Amino acid sequence: MLWFVLRVLVLLTGLAVSRGAMDECTDDAGRPQRCMPEFVNAAFNVTVAATNTCGAPPEEYCVQTGATGVTKSCHICDGRDPRQHHGPAYLTDYNTQQDTTWWQSQTMLAGIQYPNTINLTLHLGESPLRLD
Repeated sequence: MLWFVLRVLVLLTGLAVSRGAMDECTDDAGRPQRCMPEFVNAAFNVTVAATNTCGAPPEEYCVQTGATGVTKSCHICDGRDPRQHHGPAYLTDYNTQQDTTWWQSQTMLAGIQYPNTINLTLHLGESPLRLD
């Protein structure tokens, strides 16, 4: 009998915890209220295609600071070197402060308008959602 009571308590506790998580955007009466749903990165590790990426052939890119009078910071992008590669897969990978990764396009040099457009396509693997 004690086993049965404990099992029921565990089930009820689990329902209460999951109910709270599901209903965080409604109050106790079921009315909508301001909430902050848990963040989910829908693009994590999905395939990304870019119409322009630096590194083939190896080339210099410069960080745009937006500040005037600042010395520009330039680096080499080389698609063959994992330490200097900045491909589109880095748009959706996991990175940390110790191991930062990013995608990098070719740099528009002064007076040259190439690339003037770049397309990034994320393949989410599902049909688009329609929110009516």
